Amino acid sequence: MKRYALLPLLLLAAWAAPAAERPVSLERDFGQLHGTLLTPDAGAQSVVLIIAGSGPTDRDGNNPLGAATDSYLYLAQALEKAGIASLRYDKRGIGASLPGEPGGLREEELTLDTYIDDAAAWIDYLKAQGFGRIVLAGHSEGSTIALAAAQHDRTVSAVVSISGPGYPLDEIVRLQLAQQLAQEDLALLFRAEGILAKLKAGKCTEDIPPQLHVLFRPSVQPFLISAFRIDPRDLIRKLRIPVLVVGGGNDLQVTPDNAEALVRAQPRAQKTIVAGMTHPLKSSEGHTPAEQLGAYCNPSLPLAPGLAEAVTAFIRALP
Repeated sequence: MKRYALLPLLLLAAWAAPAAERPVSLERDFGQLHGTLLTPDAGAQSVVLIIAGSGPTDRDGNNPLGAATDSYLYLAQALEKAGIASLRYDKRGIGASLPGEPGGLREEELTLDTYIDDAAAWIDYLKAQGFGRIVLAGHSEGSTIALAAAQHDRTVSAVVSISGPGYPLDEIVRLQLAQQLAQEDLALLFRAEGILAKLKAGKCTEDIPPQLHVLFRPSVQPFLISAFRIDPRDLIRKLRIPVLVVGGGNDLQVTPDNAEALVRAQPRAQKTIVAGMTHPLKSSEGHTPAEQLGAYCNPSLPLAPGLAEAVTAFIRALP
C-alpha cells in the first residue's frame, strides 16, 4: 500500500485543563482537529488512540443522525481506571473539528486516505508526549483506519479492532443492499450493482436513482472509491505487532464473521467475541434493528460486559 501524500502539519500544543482530562488539538490542512486526552492521575506508559466509526460520529461515540451512546467516552474511562491513557478525537468536519474558514472542507475532498493520515498525525502527537506504548483502537470503519495507520509507523505497539469489517466495503454494501432490496425492489438492486461496479473500477457516476442518492451521492463517491480499494484482510496480514480482534455476538451491522475473516488473515491475532454486544458496543437481547434501538439511543447504558475487560487485559499483557 503506497504512502499517503497528505503530510501532517505542525502540531499545536495542548492547553491546560484541570484534572486528568484535557482538550488537545492538531493543526491540519483544513483547520484543526480536536480531541480529548485522558490520563490517569498517576500517569501512564500506555496510551490508546480511539478512532471513531463511519459517518458524523464524534469522539464520544455520538452521531447527530440518531446514535447517542457515549461508548467511546465509557471506553476511555474504563482504560483510565486500568491505568491506561487514551486520546479520542473528532474526525475532520465532525464535532469540534470544523474547517478554519467557510468552504475550507468539502465532502468531495474526503477520502479514507485522509482519515488515515489524520490518525498518523495523532500518533506523532502521542509520540511527542512521551508515551512508551501507543495502541490504536478503531471501531467499525475506524478499525480499517487503525490497521492502515499502523502500517506506516513502527512506534505503534498494537492494534485493537472493535467491530471492524473483515471484507472490502463494497462487498459489505452489496450484501446489505441485497438483504434490503432482494425481496422488495430487484430492479433497484440491479441499479445499485451497476453503481458499485463503476465505483469499484474507480469511476464516478451521476446516474443515481433518488432512492440511493444518500448512499451514492456524487460528493461521497471519491470517499467510496478510496475505501473500495482497501481490503482489511490485506492490512491485518501485513502487521507484525500484536492485534486484538473484538466482535459483537449480536452485531447486526458488522456480524461476527467479519472478526473470523480478520483472524483467518492474521492467525497470530487474538480474538474475542463479546456475547450480546451490538454495533454501538452496548448489550441487547434483541435480534432486529427495532429491538436494538435502545442500544443506539440510550447513552446511560453501560458498555457491553467483557469489552473493556478484553481490551485492558490485552494492553496490560503487551511486552
